Amino acid sequence: MTNKILDFAAVQQLHLSGEWDAAKKGYLALLKNNPKDGDTLHALGMLTAQQGDFSAAADYFKKAIKSQPNDPTLFLNLGNALKSLGSYSEAAEEYLRAIQLDPDYPTALNNLGTIYFIQEKLTEAEKLFKLAIEKNPDYIDAYYNLGLALGKQDKLPEAADIYQKLILQAPEHAAAHFQLGCVLLKQNKIPEAEKQFLEVEKNYPHHLETQSNLGTCYLKLGALNEAKKHYLHALDLAPEDIQILFNLGVIYSQQGYMDNAIQYYQRALQLDPDFFAAHNNLGVAFLSVQHAKYALHHFREALRLQPNNEAIRYTVQMLSQDQRLLASPPEYIRNLFDTYADHYDQHLLTALEYKVPTLLFEAVTSLSKKLPAKLDILDLGCGTGLCGALFKPLAHQLIGVDLSANMLAVAAQKNIYDSLVTSDLVIYLKDQNTQFDVVLAGDVLVYIGDLQSLFAAVSRALRDNGLFAFNTEMTEQADFTMNPSGRFSHQKSYLDKLATQHGFTIATYKKVITRQQNNSPVQGHLYVLVRTPTP
Repeated sequence: MTNKILDFAAVQQLHLSGEWDAAKKGYLALLKNNPKDGDTLHALGMLTAQQGDFSAAADYFKKAIKSQPNDPTLFLNLGNALKSLGSYSEAAEEYLRAIQLDPDYPTALNNLGTIYFIQEKLTEAEKLFKLAIEKNPDYIDAYYNLGLALGKQDKLPEAADIYQKLILQAPEHAAAHFQLGCVLLKQNKIPEAEKQFLEVEKNYPHHLETQSNLGTCYLKLGALNEAKKHYLHALDLAPEDIQILFNLGVIYSQQGYMDNAIQYYQRALQLDPDFFAAHNNLGVAFLSVQHAKYALHHFREALRLQPNNEAIRYTVQMLSQDQRLLASPPEYIRNLFDTYADHYDQHLLTALEYKVPTLLFEAVTSLSKKLPAKLDILDLGCGTGLCGALFKPLAHQLIGVDLSANMLAVAAQKNIYDSLVTSDLVIYLKDQNTQFDVVLAGDVLVYIGDLQSLFAAVSRALRDNGLFAFNTEMTEQADFTMNPSGRFSHQKSYLDKLATQHGFTIATYKKVITRQQNNSPVQGHLYVLVRTPTP
């Protein structure tokens, strides 16, 4: 018996030293003398599992169990082998047997939890991970797995708390920092999420998801250049990631670099020729750089993909007849601002020094003595509520209308509006007759060239002496022109003519700087019109 122990110990030392082939020969030699020796079968099972032969490992563990049926470790290791083979139900049975033999076995509890997690039995998995931690408060893997289970159930505060506890125990646990970052990103705690991803980046600068998530953090913070830097790094790691390509196109278009935006949209289309949003955005981008032929091609492709899209159909008809586009296509606006919603406020107010809401508020309040004490206000193209937040104290009723559901979702969180409506502006206004004291259009007319229909609809919607407050960007070339940014500029004489035609008098007019674009001030018109009383 002493010789057997010495022989086994010598073979086991070979195994522990990494001399696996020699150890395997030694274990097999031992089994020739004693085919049912549980220790040798167990050790050989562990060795073959380390070599990746999980089927052979499972066979050895099963044979060992026959010799040592009360050893919970054998059932645990058999479960591990079966799990590696994808036999999850069988693995769960073995983990349960290990737990029956030892109810306080934290590894078996944790590993059974991983099976339930795979099987989407998240409540059961969560209970098992918590029980494993109760049995072993220092069990790092159980903390990590519990965080995953909580996160997948959208129990985000609890998941964040677990990852933070794990990081206290293991500060260098990169996966915990990454998962905590993801949870914080979902909670819209952007600076906190950024900190976690930067921690991962220190040791894993080429981790794709970290770079992509950092890009998203900076996008939400309105730091477009930083976002662009990390998305470009992510693109180096995954050159065919279509979402990263599209996001870069959106960033460059928001910055007014349409040639760059076009290149990224085109690369996205090479990967997916049926990518509607890329065709739609490319159409607008080509229009902005005066390539109507290319724009028409992409709008036709967009219409092929969404044949019932009336906005795209209208655009195709206009361009096919060699006519100027009279407004940005609604689908383009919807897509642009749905993508823009989560970082819109930060980007405009910080990066672009956006001033329109304040300018409109000052202009309207200077005339408020002529209006009721509490006003029925319509905020056209309300977006995230930058204008609404200022005008709320003046309002008896405040209604916001916008094409972008994502922008409206952000506005809804601010509890500013009595009602929020997802609609095209002119379509909404058709049913509104003398309903409002004030109609606001902050940075809205820049997406519409021909303003005839809008002025007519606003005129109908206002009560006598009601105010129409808006801004546009400035041009001296024609009634209206589309800029390289994809936005429209308007001539003052055109706006003055529309005001007269639709029953308005000009109460306030100013030349203003509305924002920055590519580090240059954008010159604009600021108007407050008064609806002339009906005779």
